[in-house]
Amino acid sequence: MGVANLSDSIGYADSLDVIDRSTSIPTSDWAGSLGRWMIFCAGLTVLVAVLLLPAQADLRQTRMQRDLALHIEQTQHTRIQRYKAFLHELEHPTDTTIDLLAMSQLGMIRVGHEALIIPGQPADPQLFEFLEPTTEPFEPKAIPVSRLETLTTGDQSRLWVALLGAVAVLYGLLPPARP
Repeated sequence: MGVANLSDSIGYADSLDVIDRSTSIPTSDWAGSLGRWMIFCAGLTVLVAVLLLPAQADLRQTRMQRDLALHIEQTQHTRIQRYKAFLHELEHPTDTTIDLLAMSQLGMIRVGHEALIIPGQPADPQLFEFLEPTTEPFEPKAIPVSRLETLTTGDQSRLWVALLGAVAVLYGLLPPARP
């Protein structure tokens, strides 16, 4: 048994009787196919995201417009209810209603009473201001947007993300290379 060249690792291993060339270990394609399946699944996930995330953004925008319409409808409903209540008071007036109308519209005050607010002054409660509800501003809910959603909803970036997802799917479907 001679000393083998250390730069030749196979020759060195042969000299030590470590590698037996007669027994070959079959290589498994399992590890390679698992990697391809993972790339395929990642590409398919990206393609599904390219399809679903813009639709979800459109749905969110539609829901915000619906909420705005419901807010406006609720404001108008409150306004109509106040006017209906006022008309009911006019049809069946009470002394308080007559005094309020006489003071606010005609500037008349009952004998023996004193006005705390002079009609026509800035603090004078006007009739229609009393009937109109205070407007509450509509505040849409702010939902954070992810980077993936930004990429899939952009015009140029959506094309590139879809292309990369399709390439990943294609690569995952390719058969393994044969040596």
